[in-house]
Amino acid sequence: MAKFESRNRRLSTVGAGLGVIALAVGASVLGAGVATAETATSGAYTFTRTVDNASPKVGDTITYTTVSKKSVIDGYISRFTETHAACLTFVPGSAKVTKFHVGGTMTETTETPELTATTLEVTSAGWINNGSKPVTMKTSYTVTASCAPGTVYGSGLAVGATVMGNGFQSSANFANLGPSITVRAADVVDPVDPVDPVDPVDPVDPTGPGTGGGTGSLGSLSGGLGSLSGLFGSS
Repeated sequence: MAKFESRNRRLSTVGAGLGVIALAVGASVLGAGVATAETATSGAYTFTRTVDNASPKVGDTITYTTVSKKSVIDGYISRFTETHAACLTFVPGSAKVTKFHVGGTMTETTETPELTATTLEVTSAGWINNGSKPVTMKTSYTVTASCAPGTVYGSGLAVGATVMGNGFQSSANFANLGPSITVRAADVVDPVDPVDPVDPVDPVDPTGPGTGGGTGSLGSLSGGLGSLSGLFGSS
């Protein structure tokens, strides 16, 4: 097993087929709703991972996308294993893999992953992989209340692959590849007026701001003429 350091990220390789790892760091966490990406290479393989929201709030759903490409001769991806924070909950049915179909088209299928509290794994007999036939996996998670606001949570990737003409199974582990997310607190909702808790004129919440502080009442109507009594405290 060989280990390498790059930008304070520790990566390791297992097996010989995927070669030496080199890490290229993509965009960092930018803010709410902004996607971020990280890229790693191993031999002729390049793996790129993105998350569609780098600063989600508690209750949001985020989606990771992993893309594998291979140069030179064809390869075959047999396993994607991603690691994630334990406070993220997998969205059922969201594990989808797009790969080359024998008929000549790229096809997306819904996979049934193996799950633990911190990992998700999809496997195959071998998805063909080269520069024009990338293999893409998408997975979605809900950010639960057990995610601490302000905390940065990382993610990682392990891959199993073979090279055409070589049945030897090789693997690469990018334990700290990322991308990471920084969790934000959920929005505070006014229980009296959940639609617009800061409306300066708040008819739903009479104790809120913008009521004018009046204590008077509209007077009675007599003979077609209205008389006002006690309006805003006056007589």
